Amino acid sequence: MRMSDMGMKTVLLGLSLIVAGMLRAADEQPRTSLEVTSAPSGAIVWVDHLNRGVTPLTLTDLPPGPHLLQVMKEGYNPVFESVSLEPAVPKRVPFELVRQNGLLLIVTDPAGCDISENGVTLGTSPLLLTKLAVGAHRLVVASPGYQTKELDVVLEGRTPLRREVSLLSDSGTLQMTSDPSDAEVFVNGISRGRTPCKVDRIPGGQVTLEVKAEGFKPYTSTVTMAAGEVQSIDARLTPLPGTLRIVTIPDGARVYVNDEYKGRAPYDLLNAKPGEYRIRVDMPGHEPNARTVTIDKGASSTEEFRLVKNTGRIELVTAPSSAMVLIDGKKHGLTTTSKADTTAVSDPFSIEDVIEGEHELEIFRKGYTTQKKKVTVTRGETLTVQVKLVRQFIPDYEVTTTRAYYKGVLEYKNDEGIRLEIMPGVSQTIPMSDVKKHGPLKAQE
Repeated sequence: MRMSDMGMKTVLLGLSLIVAGMLRAADEQPRTSLEVTSAPSGAIVWVDHLNRGVTPLTLTDLPPGPHLLQVMKEGYNPVFESVSLEPAVPKRVPFELVRQNGLLLIVTDPAGCDISENGVTLGTSPLLLTKLAVGAHRLVVASPGYQTKELDVVLEGRTPLRREVSLLSDSGTLQMTSDPSDAEVFVNGISRGRTPCKVDRIPGGQVTLEVKAEGFKPYTSTVTMAAGEVQSIDARLTPLPGTLRIVTIPDGARVYVNDEYKGRAPYDLLNAKPGEYRIRVDMPGHEPNARTVTIDKGASSTEEFRLVKNTGRIELVTAPSSAMVLIDGKKHGLTTTSKADTTAVSDPFSIEDVIEGEHELEIFRKGYTTQKKKVTVTRGETLTVQVKLVRQFIPDYEVTTTRAYYKGVLEYKNDEGIRLEIMPGVSQTIPMSDVKKHGPLKAQE
């Protein structure tokens, strides 16, 4: 059943009234403002897929509710963000734009070239650059022994770009050997390998060559190179001297190096050629000590020698005291006593640091027969020796009293009297009150 023209017109009129009502209702809803900024500015702003202008941009005709924002600027990555607007509530949306990078692959001949821009190294070839901003760039390609070359490129978006660069040689080659081997080779201060090695790409002209090995003096030379030239160099390195400090416990021992006396410890052996040395130390009263020491190239070391005593001790008592003591012909002093009577037994007389083994002990006192005896000293022990001297009757003193005259060997004298041995084994004490004259006998008597 077809609708009449009048019916159709009635339906269309009704639909128009409904749409108009809806539009009036939408127009009556409250609007809000949206401010869009970007860094950098000048970016195109799209709202709900409609181009609304460039930043900074303020829109006042957007209805409340969700909206899709898109900010775009050439050379920067586009940014999308969904915002929700509330009636009559202004909103500000800032955008930080990230610069868009290009993709550039650089391949060089030779490989390992330095790639730089504005003096900043970007890496070595082959090199994939992913952080260069889109646009024009001037890159520098350089390698020792080759002519530097500039490379102009224009990056457009994320479209990959490949560039191949060949450098022209401007270098010579060194064939390097050294003694010792495995030394590090530097050309103009740059490490170029370890011997034996081939060092190429050396710039023409004068270059500074240095060869280094631990413990050796560096080998240095100035070499003139021409493009395409090959030179062979054998670097002979000189070992660095070492230092050896020799210390002993106790201090002050004699030091011998390869059987040559050097001085007393502590002793510093300076500027010593690397190698083995025979070190010997000795000190009276101690066992000698010796060992072989290795002095390394350029090294400083310390060797400590602990000396062990090889001595004992003799404790001697003589009768009488005031006797001279000799060991192996060397005087060690007189025995003494705290008593006034010098004919009394001596106090103990100590002789320290006597070398272990057999020694000849000799005791003498004027007027007595000299005593000699062999003694054996043991390391770390005390040997006790008692020696009784036999008196010789050789008159050496005279005493005159009011009644008599005496001549004999003086045993002692004090304020109370004088004691003389008037014949072998017979002694007499003369009171000092009776003495008129006394004194040593004259030689002729």
